[in-house]
Amino acid sequence: MMSSMELETAVRLKCNLIHMVWIDQAYNMVEIQEQKKYGRGSGVHFGPIDFAKYAEACGAKGITATTEDGVRQALREAMDVEGPVVIAVPVDYSHNHLLMQPLAQLGETTAAA
Repeated sequence: MMSSMELETAVRLKCNLIHMVWIDQAYNMVEIQEQKKYGRGSGVHFGPIDFAKYAEACGAKGITATTEDGVRQALREAMDVEGPVVIAVPVDYSHNHLLMQPLAQLGETTAAA
């Protein structure tokens, strides 16, 4: 969402591109950095957005894929489209905070799990 209006530019310029959006209703990587620096996140969560409909509102093709096979099918479909395509994929980033741990500590955490 930080730069989603670039989609309008891609539509206007008739760019053939495929953009996959990993959906978790948050700016996850921003929140991880805020947690590391300040001990809390702030202003990083938002409600459900239908990114396929958002893409279509901008004049692009929008596809939602909720399974591994759905992603495969969406990519095949997107390659046959003239102009930009947005593929929306819901994800669970609940373990992403581990990315900020030092590698040695990460090994200890995963070994304990």
